[in-house]
Amino acid sequence: MRKSFYSTLFKLFKMKMEDRWINKGVDLSVLINHLMQFFEKRKFVTSLESSEEEYHIIVAPTQHHDILETIHIYISGRPDDFKVRFDAGSLSRALVRRGILTTFLGGGILTLKGLKSQEALEKLEREFWNYLDRVIWSLANSASSKC
Repeated sequence: MRKSFYSTLFKLFKMKMEDRWINKGVDLSVLINHLMQFFEKRKFVTSLESSEEEYHIIVAPTQHHDILETIHIYISGRPDDFKVRFDAGSLSRALVRRGILTTFLGGGILTLKGLKSQEALEKLEREFWNYLDRVIWSLANSASSKC
């Protein structure tokens, strides 16, 4: 009983997901293109911002999704040492918390929308990390082959 309560509580306040790859030699511009295609194939609208330090993919859901918020993907580093961060879920979690607090005032609809969005985000995030691992494996040493 106690374990499920804490795991549910952890999901409500879950931190952003980030991973790091070392010694892969991945051409980051090609990786960015693959990640944008991943979301576009799922009917999301994407845009890219870049600076010297990092790339930022902004992913907006359309009416095809139960997701209520924009997703942000950050890629930073060099071909041999880079990080990818998947940042989303704060609005969904906030709706669930507010809905729980206001259930007696009709806040159940907030809880339902927040939970649906959270579930869709978790599914998408699992697919994203699985896809990313496969792409990085296939792009290993692609940066060195450009030289």
